[in-house]
Amino acid sequence: MQRVTRRGFVEAVGTTAGLAAFAPSAIGSTGAPGSPGRTVHLSGDGINITPREYASLLDDLCQKADIAQDTYLLGGQVEQFERHWAQLLGKEAAVFMPSGTLANQLALRALAGSRRRVIVPEMSHVYNDTGDACQTLSALTLLPLAPGSATFTRAEVEAVLTRTAGGRVAADVGAILIESPIRRLSGQLFDRDEMTRIAALARERGLGMHLDGARLFIASAYTGISPADYAAPFDTVYVSLWKCFNCGIGSILAGPKRVLDGMFHVRRMFGGNLAVGWPAALVARHYMDGFVDRFTNAVRVSEAFYEQLARHPRVTIARIPDGTNLTRLTLNGVDHATVSKGLAAHGLRLPAAGPDGVVTLAVNETWNFTTAADLVRAFTQALG
Repeated sequence: MQRVTRRGFVEAVGTTAGLAAFAPSAIGSTGAPGSPGRTVHLSGDGINITPREYASLLDDLCQKADIAQDTYLLGGQVEQFERHWAQLLGKEAAVFMPSGTLANQLALRALAGSRRRVIVPEMSHVYNDTGDACQTLSALTLLPLAPGSATFTRAEVEAVLTRTAGGRVAADVGAILIESPIRRLSGQLFDRDEMTRIAALARERGLGMHLDGARLFIASAYTGISPADYAAPFDTVYVSLWKCFNCGIGSILAGPKRVLDGMFHVRRMFGGNLAVGWPAALVARHYMDGFVDRFTNAVRVSEAFYEQLARHPRVTIARIPDGTNLTRLTLNGVDHATVSKGLAAHGLRLPAAGPDGVVTLAVNETWNFTTAADLVRAFTQALG
């Protein structure tokens, strides 16, 4: 699987002395454009923009350009936004959707057609977190594979296709969904080589391929694979607009015109039309440009930080196998509230601990406001 290794990130950054190159005074455009403050949020995929900051940014963007308003997500700024996304992901077309849940379902519905069975990861968002929406609203039968794992194999898909073909009642598989990174497994990536083998099988059998790429741009920052290259083996791909691009709502569904032409009718049928979408499109576009480069730099900071902090006796750091921006941290013999208060004095926001006492740290663009050396220093002081 083509990946930029964690060791590679650390070596790229260099020693602690070399980290000065990423000091807040030096990052310039490395930080998220229009970032409202210098607080480093150690949780979340975005920069935690507040309603007041959002309104101020939106006003500023409107002052700088003549914004063409859309009507029910048609025309205007939204149409321009969709064209940009189609080009970015290497697809013929793209459609603005109000949510990822809807984007995933409408993609599978269209790809499956009259063949109503769909193969999905057992740990996928579609299978676990949508209230059986595909089954209830689109009469799709979801076939989960690889319980508890991020990756299923071509061999497992072939076994399902063989078993389905041998049934006494015709019920063919029409589409395959892959989610990567997979949220329920703390951002684990679906194995890229297996993904390619499954896509080849899908082409051989005439099956649709859909990528739940809600956090696709995070995957690109960790693997070095561009969003377009990631999306290439798939007919359709969904990307969240709010998780990384701070616009509050929405998603993009990209794919071939034969699938997406007229999709706005189905979007309306499912109650997915908004009166206007230009505010979300404008803010998301603002944060999209240069995102992968900025996030890659934040990853460099985090990798050097984790390597150094792991030597501290009062913390235990557990990395996610084949993971992306989430890392588990356990405090040993020290109170979470005390550490959180100490870090806050340095402009660092520590997330709450889970029921097991484990704190899940998440890399996002705000990590560009600090350095690994400063993070280690702040944690060392807070840990006492």
